Amino acid sequence: MSMKASCTKAFLMSISLLTMVLFLTVYPIGGLAVAFGSSAYQAPVPEDFSGLSWREAFERLHGKFSREYAFTDWKRINWPVLYANFKPRIDRAQASKDFTAYYRALKEYVHSIPDGHVRMTAIRDIDYKYIGGGFGFSATKLSNGKVIANWVDEISEAYAQGMRPGAELIEWNGQPIDEVLDGVVTVFGPNAATAEDTVNQRVCYLTRAPINTRLSVAFSINGERAGATVVAYDDNGLSLSKIYPIAVVPDGLRELILNVDNPRNPPQSMVEKKVLDGNIGYIKIWGELDIDLKSEGKTPSTLGLFRAALTEFNKAKLKGLIVDIRNNVGGFDSMAADMLASFYQEEVLYEYVKYFNPNTGSWEYYRNVDPAGKKPIKPGLYIRPVEPFFGGPVIALINSKCVSTCEGLAMGIRNLPHGETVGFYGTNGSFGMAGDEALMPGGLKITWPFGQSLDKNRQVQLDSREGVGGVSPSIRTPMTKAAALRVANGEDVELEHAIAIINSLAR
Repeated sequence: MSMKASCTKAFLMSISLLTMVLFLTVYPIGGLAVAFGSSAYQAPVPEDFSGLSWREAFERLHGKFSREYAFTDWKRINWPVLYANFKPRIDRAQASKDFTAYYRALKEYVHSIPDGHVRMTAIRDIDYKYIGGGFGFSATKLSNGKVIANWVDEISEAYAQGMRPGAELIEWNGQPIDEVLDGVVTVFGPNAATAEDTVNQRVCYLTRAPINTRLSVAFSINGERAGATVVAYDDNGLSLSKIYPIAVVPDGLRELILNVDNPRNPPQSMVEKKVLDGNIGYIKIWGELDIDLKSEGKTPSTLGLFRAALTEFNKAKLKGLIVDIRNNVGGFDSMAADMLASFYQEEVLYEYVKYFNPNTGSWEYYRNVDPAGKKPIKPGLYIRPVEPFFGGPVIALINSKCVSTCEGLAMGIRNLPHGETVGFYGTNGSFGMAGDEALMPGGLKITWPFGQSLDKNRQVQLDSREGVGGVSPSIRTPMTKAAALRVANGEDVELEHAIAIINSLAR
């Protein structure tokens, strides 16, 4: 994985380890013996199919994926239908030696699983052929259902032909905009787990196309219909940077880990803190794991930084606290439970866990065992109260890039009597235990979850089903036209909303 030239070897090693847990919900196994029923547990082993033909590699991948994926029944995944749909495409690609066709078929196969933990390596040069062009504007769907151009480049043809920020998009090449959205291809983005995120990704990729694609768009400004005819050009992805969340919330840590060229604003600390005007505390948490972001040869404790911030805030007698977990990459569930412990006064279950055990071919409950083997330990992971305790109003700022362990934090804060979740959108809806993977021909890696997080009734929690999942805002920030335009300008409307809520509670 290539990084910026200034990165040290120590930092590279930290990031390399981080890739093992990025976007994961990770259950603490180290330090405890692990038992599943009467059998010893062995996690699914990553497999390397990269030396096989495309046909054979797909056969092996499908067998492993369909056997070990954690949510086949929960999400009602029809593996035989997926195989029937995609195996002929892989065969045709092999016969014609068409790598792009092979890549596209494999990407669509992976993208058929509505789970943010299911991922495949992206090949930028191929993706660019399909989404490398922009039309000089970006789009946003408002809470009232309308789709607007929330940003228009002033040097673009769209602007020259009368389109302005706030224009309602009505037709796309002569078709109603809602019908067009239903057909937008989103396979070049991350897998969407919820219906809400699926819609947002369709709106995002609506304005992307192959370079030189011609578009006729009808729009309305102040009730007056107008139109423009434009051609997609290489804008270096500019329109993608003008929509939520990237226009407002940096995603530099995720970009750094995913080997994106020139990551934007990677954090210097996993926990950032400040006191906002009005004596409101603000904590930004980028992930629930420890990383040496400053390349100093030592790894600060993320939990320690979080607790130190709370101790400082308690001395300041704050009006309330905002915990910003938007774009949080996830990490260790044990750390999330330990963070939540500072908001609870009674012990509460965080989760039970069930994993696929390849030794038995069955799904088994995880239970902790005393290292000495003398007595069982109560099953499950718990939020156990600790100091410092913060008892004031708490708001978690959330979005769809709050994924995996981050969603556990959101859930824990939402469940507080004085807790709220605030944002335009809910969390990702992907809370399983990830880490299973296969290497495929062409340098492609496919990853997926092999464990489930369960609630007190031992039912799957947070992972989506039929488009519903994750943690929704208990107080939703409306995506109005004014908010969409402010987002394009980089203004943090959600944070302002959270501040206003705390101020209203403190009256």
